[in-house]
Amino acid sequence: MAHPRCGGPHRNRGTRRTRQHLHRGLRRPRPPDRPPQDMAAAAEDRAGGAATVARLSVEALRALGVDTLFCLPGVQNDDFFDALVDARDIRPVVTRHEQGAAYMALGAAQVTARPAALCVVPGPGMLNAAAGLTSAYWGNARVLALIGAVPSGLRGLSTGILHDLPDPAAVLRQLTKHTGYVGGGIEAASVWQQAIDALISGVPRPVAVEVPVDVWSQPADGVLEAPRATKPAIDTDRIEQAARVLGQARRPLIVVGGGAQDASEPVRQLAEMLEAPVYARHMGLGVMDTRHRLHAYLTVGRDLWPTSDVVLGVGTRMEFPNVEWGVDPAQTIVQVNIDADELDRYGAGTVGVHGDAAEACRLLIDALGRHNRRRDDRTGEIAGLRARHLERIAYLEPQLSYLRAIRSVLPDDGIIVEDMTQVAFVAHIGYEHRRPRTFLSTGGAGTLGAGVAHGMGAAAAAPDRAQVTITGDGGMLFTATELATAVQHGINTTVLLFDNAGYANVQRLQRQRFGPDRTIASALRNPDWVAFGESFGVRTERAGSPDDLPQALEGSLAHPGPSMVVVDTADEPDPWPLMRLRR
Repeated sequence: MAHPRCGGPHRNRGTRRTRQHLHRGLRRPRPPDRPPQDMAAAAEDRAGGAATVARLSVEALRALGVDTLFCLPGVQNDDFFDALVDARDIRPVVTRHEQGAAYMALGAAQVTARPAALCVVPGPGMLNAAAGLTSAYWGNARVLALIGAVPSGLRGLSTGILHDLPDPAAVLRQLTKHTGYVGGGIEAASVWQQAIDALISGVPRPVAVEVPVDVWSQPADGVLEAPRATKPAIDTDRIEQAARVLGQARRPLIVVGGGAQDASEPVRQLAEMLEAPVYARHMGLGVMDTRHRLHAYLTVGRDLWPTSDVVLGVGTRMEFPNVEWGVDPAQTIVQVNIDADELDRYGAGTVGVHGDAAEACRLLIDALGRHNRRRDDRTGEIAGLRARHLERIAYLEPQLSYLRAIRSVLPDDGIIVEDMTQVAFVAHIGYEHRRPRTFLSTGGAGTLGAGVAHGMGAAAAAPDRAQVTITGDGGMLFTATELATAVQHGINTTVLLFDNAGYANVQRLQRQRFGPDRTIASALRNPDWVAFGESFGVRTERAGSPDDLPQALEGSLAHPGPSMVVVDTADEPDPWPLMRLRR
């Protein structure tokens, strides 16, 4: 019999029995066949009459401005999807796996800085989506996960009913900043209001709402108000203190993270006022245009770190310098972060400013006028360090040549989504990043295989911008089946696949640590990628070298639909000695 989520050939015959099983144990189980009056009530609901939990949930999506729902339907969510039929302003994008739905929502949220949403069934469906939720958690993404649940009367009883888990909320609480449960129609509006308010407030992280199968069709009391965003009130005394410290700095340095993506302009102004170089690891790439005179690559930031008396962190966890480089007792760290937990996570005694990055930076700009000292122009110093950086990374071929080829084709607002692969790693230190929200990553999650679906979400949310996903053969097949989704829904994504016939990073580490003949479980036998892509209806071609890539990419980006370019590579040099420069 077909799986109940996918509705195979036995769906009509098995649906009634499945529903009876799902509702068993409730105080008021729905009868197998609805009487005429119930059918009339259902028709009234579909026509917009009765307000049910399902309809209220659709209104919650609408209130957030969600116009695309990445989803994989299933029996626990049937009543919700029946309500969605009438929501002509919300497009369902049905995926081939729940992880694809979650990764797509991640990409959509990251590229737009707005909420994005997914809907999956409980149990295995939720767990399949979990990697995408943890990627959104570390990737600064406002993702709403709408998740079905077992009948409310069986919650937590571990009966083994379809898709049961002992405590799904315990899982979701580790992947989100807020998890809600709609236990009945009387509380639906309150639960949803808390969820949508939480999603658009504070730290950009996922929110989940569980709705049991027997609750969707219940009447919903109350109405939803427009989501209310709250953010911390910035302490002006802390701003003044930070401005004094920064203003008197002799050699200030700025490090930006993903929380600074919407603070690009005030960060630039601060840098110019302070004559402070600005560097990023990967989540903050694009905040400062690489071509700006004060931009510093990661290696340049490492060179400057020991001689910087004051370091300003904007929207960053500062994990790299704190863990890898170390903070000198003579250094002063100023942290601007909307997450209070990040202001002094490592006990370095920072001057912490709790608040939105853009707002706090603008306040610092105003306050600096009262405290800022005169400094020499550092253009020449940074230019020299950048030239040295380019010399140090010159051995990273052919990765650098491929990155230059990509840059020659993508417009300034073109989007790159990185998967965990060699060319993408080098992009951290060798690509020309020109604008915010043009280099998307799973952040600290480091999620191998998210790329194809991650990029599709970005492309679906920003259809007027060119989008390229850089992936490798190791990660490609994790979500490659979503190419069928891209074809079905006309998502104009381009996959740039580098095939080195293995998990190259794993192989390299094995050789380095254990010897050249000690590799294991890291070589891969791959399909014919061109035939693979074409079997989905995806425009697919090969590029034999960096010189061939621009023409292939131009053709792919001009194609009205999904496309793929395949590049065979081997023996790519190791970038990590430059990216993990330790103290």
